[in-house]
Amino acid sequence: MLVEVLTTAGRWNTEQPLLTYRVPTALEARLRRGQLIAVPYGDRLDEGIVWRVLADDEAAISLLEEGIELRDLSSILDETPALLPHQLELARWLSEYYATSLAHTVFNMLTPGLLQRSRFVLKLSQEALEDAMRSASSQDASLRLRALLGLLHTDGSLDVEQLKKMLGKTKAQQLLKEIKQSNLIVREPELVEGRAKIRLRRAVRLLVKGEELLIWREQLEERLRHAESEATAGSEVPHSVSASQATTKASANPWSLGTTASATLAPPVQSKAGLIIQRQLAALDLLQQSLNRGSPWTPAALCRATDLTERQLRQLEDERIISIERQELRRDPLQGRALPASQPLTLTQEQEQALRAVLDAVREGEQGTTPKPILLHGVTGSGKTEIYLQALAAIIAQGKRGVILVPEIALTTQAVQRVAGRFPDRVAIIHSELSVGERYDEWRRIRAGQVDVVIGSRSALFAPLPDLGLIIIDEEHEAAYKQSELKPTYHAREAALKLGEILRIPVVLGSATPAVESYHRAERGRYQLVELKGRIGTTLPPVEIVDLRVELRAGHTSIISRRLHEGLTNVLEQGQQAILFLNRRGAASCILCRDCGYTALCEHCDIPLTYHSTERVLMCHYCGAQSKPLRYCPACQSAEIRYFGLGTEKVQRTIQKMFPEARLLRWDRDTARNRHAHEALLDRFASRQADILIGTQMIAKGLDLPGVTLVGVVSADIALNLPDYSSPERAFTLLTQVAGRAGRGSEAGHVIIQTFNPEHFCIDTASRHNYDEFYRMEIETRERYGYPPFRQFVKFTYSHSNRHRCQLEAMRFSERLTHWINRLGLVNTDIVGPAPAMLERVRNKYRWQMIARGPDLHRLLRVVDAPDWEIDIDPISAL
Repeated sequence: MLVEVLTTAGRWNTEQPLLTYRVPTALEARLRRGQLIAVPYGDRLDEGIVWRVLADDEAAISLLEEGIELRDLSSILDETPALLPHQLELARWLSEYYATSLAHTVFNMLTPGLLQRSRFVLKLSQEALEDAMRSASSQDASLRLRALLGLLHTDGSLDVEQLKKMLGKTKAQQLLKEIKQSNLIVREPELVEGRAKIRLRRAVRLLVKGEELLIWREQLEERLRHAESEATAGSEVPHSVSASQATTKASANPWSLGTTASATLAPPVQSKAGLIIQRQLAALDLLQQSLNRGSPWTPAALCRATDLTERQLRQLEDERIISIERQELRRDPLQGRALPASQPLTLTQEQEQALRAVLDAVREGEQGTTPKPILLHGVTGSGKTEIYLQALAAIIAQGKRGVILVPEIALTTQAVQRVAGRFPDRVAIIHSELSVGERYDEWRRIRAGQVDVVIGSRSALFAPLPDLGLIIIDEEHEAAYKQSELKPTYHAREAALKLGEILRIPVVLGSATPAVESYHRAERGRYQLVELKGRIGTTLPPVEIVDLRVELRAGHTSIISRRLHEGLTNVLEQGQQAILFLNRRGAASCILCRDCGYTALCEHCDIPLTYHSTERVLMCHYCGAQSKPLRYCPACQSAEIRYFGLGTEKVQRTIQKMFPEARLLRWDRDTARNRHAHEALLDRFASRQADILIGTQMIAKGLDLPGVTLVGVVSADIALNLPDYSSPERAFTLLTQVAGRAGRGSEAGHVIIQTFNPEHFCIDTASRHNYDEFYRMEIETRERYGYPPFRQFVKFTYSHSNRHRCQLEAMRFSERLTHWINRLGLVNTDIVGPAPAMLERVRNKYRWQMIARGPDLHRLLRVVDAPDWEIDIDPISAL
């Protein structure tokens, strides 16, 4: 039997990603596709994935006939496959479509910390062990070699990297040469366990139950009475514990005496032996109570609770009453979180039709036909989540499972509450904010088939969920589904569509503002369009536009218009809640000298620094560099340094001055740096512990807050006119989504948008909740200029610390691309650029970029060699 293996070395050796190995006879019956295995690679061991078994295969016969000498795989590292067959097929497509090495694609699909690291260790030569130890005292061996021989004789092995740390690189290399010549020490390859490990803890388990436990208890109580009678007869009180001390100590311990049989024992214990037995009885009481609680006692905790020593507790183990064993401790991301159970709601007629469309697509897949993806276009508050839940319940009843993707970690909290409340103990969470251990435990539960639903960000799509029957992508328009920084630069929506095609299962794309590309596909019949046009139990909130030009002409210069101030006043008087949205964090986004025009820029990125008043620092939002606030201009020493611009901190200070009694919360990337902070802020606002929430984009996406009756957009103009084909869509989506947070409860909502561009078609259509009109205007513009979805974009970016080198390489690469476009005869394909990126210098590196545009650019990508370039296929932004 031969096997094709994808090794981790394939990340840099892309010429031969798949290598062929022989399978030892002893491993043949255990070998399965997708398993993690160890294989020899050069002189070291490497970890790999079983890609394909070549038993009785034409390729295997060909290799054997050619007489090619193959090496044996070393071992199977995990009996259960790490990747399922459909995941391997998806990985191949991702690799080809996003022009990334297969190894990069496959190993990035695994849970973090799973892969093992290759290393070399030094060990004594077994067959020459006696000679080696005699040679240790020989004058021929150096002092370092003799010391190493003694160390290996004691410890058994030593990592070569550790040796280099101990001696330094030069001295270690000299010693390794001496080792090689001596033949006394062997250098062997091995794999080191990854960071992701099972967490174990010692636990006490009660072995006897029921009638048997009563018999043991009676025997212990008999021993207790016997010990007490001996102590009374001898009139002895142990020096270590007097009668009064024993009484006080026993009564002070809340666990020692309860409502069980041992609690009725009287009088107080007089002997040391009796006191030990009484504490052992208390330990049995606690263990018996924990059977119902489901939370095991550790030996240390049980000893603390009962005042037993470890030795006294082990007496019960010696008598086979208890066992002390190592148990797996699951790291549960939902631990300590209250998840109220929920029941299915009565659906409206529109919802029933949408649910029927999803279930019909499921049946279509079962009959062997690949169902069309479903674009669920429902206005905010139309009940899309309830359709998701009832569709999942239907496929789970058929023995299948589902995946729900959400774009932001901020949304995970509320989504998990709804899903886990409907499917208790059968939901797993996957996103980047979990620890390595939490993700590993969730990944193992998913792989073992212990969950019905996986929910999380884009990486949750790669969970090894067996019997997958439905994929749901909530807020499918969100840019967060696109991975732009790491390879492969995949879009989770496109990957989900391919996975649905592979498994012949439906993919549901839900949004109140579908991506222009998605709606265009629905119009062309590639997707099935299902619409929910009405809100559940209420109507969409009216939107009022405030022209800030009129405010300025009236002499009102505050960042809060008179109309928005009036709306906030009404909300506070009626005990309701409001959201203020601003697409920028910080207190000031421009630090300028009014005398010489100096602007404070990041010294690493050439990006204007943002002033954060809370921390009193100037911060770069791209590389994170910080510096002290400026009082004087570094260029002319003038004191005319001024802080301009608008950020969430400035809005917060302004609102606090206007409404001193108001309880404010600020929610941006400065106040919510991890998932726990997101959860805490959401819980505080949802439980009415704050009146006004001030935040950035993360508060505009899918949150359901029934207490919010007013949404104020402080400035709708930020990023509205960026030189990017997708900026109008982003502006419309953001305004529509944030407006949808108002009026989701029993009370009517209202939205106020402040802008200097009230006539802009994005703001106008968003204020009327009119997606259709926006789409018609936007798709016409894109068709006229050849933007996606009418032509594919591929963005090439080159970075270098030398600006001239960066420009020169960009020019050369542009010539190569043009040459290949002409040679391949690619009609309607051209190059835009090269030119400096909009953010030319980031983290001390200059960046030049160009964009290739054409009907299908994969023919070009297959022939262009650009190892030093970042290649982003189907970028969500041209910036």
